Amino acid sequence: MRLRLVLAALALGTVLPVPRALAYGWPLKPFHQAHPIRGNFGDPRMVFQNPFQPDGLFGAGAFSFHNGLDIAAAPGQPVYPVVSGVAHVPHMAAVTVRASGSRIFNYTHITPDVYEGQRVGAYKTVIGHVDGAAAHVHFAEIDHSVVINPLGLRHLTPYRDTTRPKIDGVLLKAPSGKDLNGSGATGTVEIAAEVSDVPALPVPGSWLGYPVAPALVSWSLSSASGRTVIPSTTVVDFRYTLPSRRDFWRIYARGTYQNKPRFGSQQFRTLRGRYQFRLTPTTLDTRRLADGAYVVRVVAEDTAGNRTVDTQPFTVCNADPASCTSTPTP
Repeated sequence: MRLRLVLAALALGTVLPVPRALAYGWPLKPFHQAHPIRGNFGDPRMVFQNPFQPDGLFGAGAFSFHNGLDIAAAPGQPVYPVVSGVAHVPHMAAVTVRASGSRIFNYTHITPDVYEGQRVGAYKTVIGHVDGAAAHVHFAEIDHSVVINPLGLRHLTPYRDTTRPKIDGVLLKAPSGKDLNGSGATGTVEIAAEVSDVPALPVPGSWLGYPVAPALVSWSLSSASGRTVIPSTTVVDFRYTLPSRRDFWRIYARGTYQNKPRFGSQQFRTLRGRYQFRLTPTTLDTRRLADGAYVVRVVAEDTAGNRTVDTQPFTVCNADPASCTSTPTP
């Protein structure tokens, strides 16, 4: 009930203080100092079935939203519970701690050092050590069966972020998800935006400089004269919880892949992720718009409220498709 009330208030734009009883430190020493996060809540997690070429990006696979935070750590580093509770060992790479108030904390990519049913103390019991190959601990919080963003609800503290999301551009795509050539639109199209964020702290090792997903993306469409065609619409909001897994390709656009993606039997270990968000959750029939110049406005925000706004013009030219050779300046 408490979580439902909090989420409802946040959806209405109400600012609520976070009870101190819900806040906690980090699962790694030092507990009260921020650690680099290399994977955000809501990041795409993808394993493509087919090879990258020719059409692996548009094929089958396993696709889901990242349901926690990947906190960078040294191999073998001790991991501690952030809240006291009872340990559960689902397998030999994870520990789950059940706390009071129907709260569950998952710690994955660790070698467990506790036994099933053991009582563990916050910041006292070593529940495991970071796996050498993973070099991070996947940390997730579940409240009353709802997975929540520890950063968005200000549970994980201290945390400070001064970086801003980056909007790399607006993309016109065919209904299949493949990019269209040219800057104009005719018929039915999909509009997407390539958006990413930068970790608040530099991530060590081979993950340095790799992007993470923003927490909030919205967009609007207006005519060149400023008339609103599509009002501000939220594409995705990862600040508090996750969309349903079945909505993955409604939120992310084809062309998206995660950091160091896997296609078939090959993993591209040096390839940085590309995050494209579908501004039009289905498609846009441009024949319902008058020909002429329009402006797409995209807003991206992180859990700390850092915001980036970008606009990009495009042309609708159904009467004369040949005229869509350059983008007019509104």
